[in-house]
Amino acid sequence: MIDLGALRQSLAALCFPPRCLCCDARLASPTPPLFCGECLDKIDFIAAPLCPVCGRAFPDCAGDNHLCGNCLRHPPHFDSARAVAHYRDPLAHAIHTFKYRRHTFGLATFAALLPEGLPAPYLAPDLILPVPLHRQRLRERGFNQALLLARAFYPAQRERIDPEILIRHRATPPQTGLSGKTRRRNLKGSFLVTDPARLAGKTILLVDDVFTTGSTANECARTLKKDGARAVHVLTLARVAE
Repeated sequence: MIDLGALRQSLAALCFPPRCLCCDARLASPTPPLFCGECLDKIDFIAAPLCPVCGRAFPDCAGDNHLCGNCLRHPPHFDSARAVAHYRDPLAHAIHTFKYRRHTFGLATFAALLPEGLPAPYLAPDLILPVPLHRQRLRERGFNQALLLARAFYPAQRERIDPEILIRHRATPPQTGLSGKTRRRNLKGSFLVTDPARLAGKTILLVDDVFTTGSTANECARTLKKDGARAVHVLTLARVAE
């Protein structure tokens, strides 16, 4: 019997040969991740030791995970945050083209980069919530990248993904290039829970593309816990290195 799925995949690869998401080099196989060997080797994956709360890596340290100075001084509202890799090329390039040029074919690659052995709260949370966009930004972009990532990361748990519980009801200026203090001020009161009853006692997983200063994740977590969430964990594809 002919495997129609395999046949379609072969024809697609013949007509549209797979290329690296960063340097555009032609690839031998369409199997994700779609990075050439050279670009894949350049991805700065985050590994221990790291801060068990915010997920900041300590590349020059040896030993066990330990709290970073910022989490000791200012404990965040979220319980933990993890990112796949640092926000540097080639991953940064792939994320940028995904968000701003609608290269959604990179989603399977992003999912393939997820490490095995994530902590338990990341495996089967009660609810998976994408960090929301304001409706104006959503109209401009045409999609919420956090929602698409959540669906790519958790294809078997789509019934737990809900983009309607947490909304962004107040538009804020673009956050790129702003300090953490300014980001926090801009975001204050920007998020709203539409159905607090669904949060009561639940473990929530927030999904976003990039963890920059943590201000967005922290304000989301503050809002969710205020309305009854028991715990909030954050998963992002990338994290800006400190």
